[in-house]
Amino acid sequence: MGTPHFGVSYWLDRLPRRRPSYPRYRGQNDVDVAIVGGGMAGCATAYALSTAGVRVCLFEAARIGQGAIGSSTALVMQEPDVDFQDVLDAHGLRAARTIWRMTRRGALDFMAAIRRLRIPCQPEAQDSIYFASDPTGVLRLRRELGLRKKARLEARWLTVEQLRREANVEAEGAIRVAGNAQVEPLRTCFGFAAAAVKRGAFIHERSPVERIGTGREHVELRTTGGTVRADRVVIATGHPGPLFKPLARHFRVAETYAVATPPLGARIRAGLGRRQAMLWDTAEPYHYLRWTRDGRILFGGGDQSQPHPRSRERVLVQRTGQLMYELSVLYPVISGIQPEYAWSGPSVTTGDGLPYIGPHRNYPRHLFALGFGGSGLAQGFLASRILLRHYLGGTTKDDDLFGFAR
Repeated sequence: MGTPHFGVSYWLDRLPRRRPSYPRYRGQNDVDVAIVGGGMAGCATAYALSTAGVRVCLFEAARIGQGAIGSSTALVMQEPDVDFQDVLDAHGLRAARTIWRMTRRGALDFMAAIRRLRIPCQPEAQDSIYFASDPTGVLRLRRELGLRKKARLEARWLTVEQLRREANVEAEGAIRVAGNAQVEPLRTCFGFAAAAVKRGAFIHERSPVERIGTGREHVELRTTGGTVRADRVVIATGHPGPLFKPLARHFRVAETYAVATPPLGARIRAGLGRRQAMLWDTAEPYHYLRWTRDGRILFGGGDQSQPHPRSRERVLVQRTGQLMYELSVLYPVISGIQPEYAWSGPSVTTGDGLPYIGPHRNYPRHLFALGFGGSGLAQGFLASRILLRHYLGGTTKDDDLFGFAR
């Protein structure tokens, strides 16, 4: 194999040459809701609103799906990007149980919508195995399992022998959780965007929003190509960005890294366990591993602060070498194999690990969907349902658990 594709995500390289394309925004328009951001949350919200008969116009500064989702490992998680015990400590038992129930429902509904819309994103159910290689990690996992069982959340303990049999991983113990999944992220975004357009939504790529003005009866968005007036605007950009600088204090931005091996031969695959689950370790920062249908390992994590733009390429090369070393420690049989792809992307998280979904008191006629961390697919879809309820005036008390006032 030749030089690795540095800076190119596996998903981007797999796109067909004639990928879906949407026009730049030109002129003027009046709609019910304008959406800023063409990732999973933005596309799913456009689909949800347009299905409800709402006139929608979505603006993406670059191309649909090529932000954080396009650089992810495309895991569909039925749980937040944070341990249950952390949510319990921050918000109490009732709130933690409700948050877990809502995120699980969001993941299940997300996969059901993919099947209903027949989106060709290779959806595949996968359990998750969280393993610990040191006594401190084992104690934390056992406490996590006990708290989940107390809250009536399904999970089971794997012994050293069971973990070795399931994943051929040498560790002190693990938790297995059923019900998660994996997909191809860009094709998923394309599918929801196409479904929204079919229901009357307008989608515009390469159309960055430069200014948002709020009036008594509407908001006005200005782009380089024109303006649009709307009753509400949805900000689904992951991070607040320059348009909402006062909100930046609620978020932390890190750089997350991933590698993809070449398709592995039968001899190597035989030494890697059953390959029927996604793997996560308890390190800080954590790492995760999943398989692709063509027999590759996707391995990522090791988040760190964002590098200076001038050193981004150098840091990516260094982090790629570190990830491949850590992967070879986990699976010595792949030692010496070079990655075929190596890439990085932003990971935006909040102080308590939960996204912010809903209105903010300082921004009338605005709704937000921000800070999804590593759970942007399922929680982006969950956000679309919560935002739909906000727009239609049918929110529940549980929706407030994801709000800015929690």
